[in-house]
Amino acid sequence: MMSRDTLHRIVGVFKMLILSVGCIGAGAYMHRCQWAGGGDSGVVCVTDTVTYIDTVRYYEPVARGEVSLGTQITFLPVYIPRDSVRNVVDNIPCDSVAVEIPVTQREYEGEEYRAWVSGYEPRMDSIYVYPRHEVVTIREVAAKPKRWGIGVFAGYGMTPRGLEPCVGVSLSYNLWNF
Repeated sequence: MMSRDTLHRIVGVFKMLILSVGCIGAGAYMHRCQWAGGGDSGVVCVTDTVTYIDTVRYYEPVARGEVSLGTQITFLPVYIPRDSVRNVVDNIPCDSVAVEIPVTQREYEGEEYRAWVSGYEPRMDSIYVYPRHEVVTIREVAAKPKRWGIGVFAGYGMTPRGLEPCVGVSLSYNLWNF
């Protein structure tokens, strides 16, 4: 049968072992969060994204195709010289005439644009296109070494009962990194 004192020591060692494993796990998790590159490589990846909008000008683009959309009847004024007498038909003055105008649609297409223009003899004079560009630069930067740390230790320590093996949590300052 074990003595009560021995049983307390075993329980104490077991508690310290559980605490040590928990601290090691927490330290490993925290260390993983500190390094973006992962591991102890001492390198951090930094991503820079620059977005800019470019202006592309197309002057007098050439039509790719043309489609007839039918006709439209429009009343256009008739030119009557000042010195002439008005044309009178059945005693009603004629100052406009009905004209049937063809309506077409032209399609303009380039490497970075597509446009449609409709009407009577449609023509596109110019078009400006504003494509968006993104430049992503990934570079590696040496991380600044951490000087302060919290860790778990195991070794010999001075206790009220003398020099004994012990396990605990320590606060440390790193003088050199290797």
